[in-house]
Amino acid sequence: MPPLLRAPPLAGVLPLPENVGYNRDVRPILADTCFKCHGFDKNTRKADLRLDLREAALAKIDDIFPIVPGKPEASEVWKRITTK
Repeated sequence: MPPLLRAPPLAGVLPLPENVGYNRDVRPILADTCFKCHGFDKNTRKADLRLDLREAALAKIDDIFPIVPGKPEASEVWKRITTK
């Protein structure tokens, strides 16, 4: 049997690291796309959700957990990012 061939990554898309680190891999994405509305500035914050502080991102809000570490399917943030 011939060896399996790996397709090259798409142009401009980096392969996922073996271990994902919050400060290295996740926080920069949140800073670029989410912190404007869900960051430190209380005057621009939407829905009282802060994603710049771990404690706030994991805290229950109205019976919903924004982020559930290790369980994206239980995380409201993941549901909202991945649905239309």
